Amino acid sequence: MRPHKNANMISLYPLFTTIHYWISRVGLLVAVGMFILGLYIGLVRKGDVTPYYRKAVYIIAGVMLAQSLLGLIMYIIGGRPFEEVHLIYGVGAVLSLPFFIFVEVTAKKRPAMGSYMWGFAVLAGILVRSIMTGHA
Repeated sequence: MRPHKNANMISLYPLFTTIHYWISRVGLLVAVGMFILGLYIGLVRKGDVTPYYRKAVYIIAGVMLAQSLLGLIMYIIGGRPFEEVHLIYGVGAVLSLPFFIFVEVTAKKRPAMGSYMWGFAVLAGILVRSIMTGHA
């Protein structure tokens, strides 16, 4: 009997689910932390977005993209979330930060930290809902 052509991918499925699980939890903590840091920079210090903060936002957006791609791979090899709406939250997690990045970099009025505060609040909400719908 020939092995299934996706046998190697299927054997990696438990690893994929573990990685997907932990990225979601750490991502939620990071989103809340970046929201709080944004509050501190924007409201307490009355500052604007720093280059380091912006770089961290880009990295987090990239991690959310990788997280969604991992979820897509799991879906393709046969895994299914507990609720199908989980897939919509995955798309939302990928699109939320780029939208607020666009708002921030095109803002004529400074400081524009409020854009990232909203972005991370939205991302945290999406991640909470995504975690709730991901598995039984």
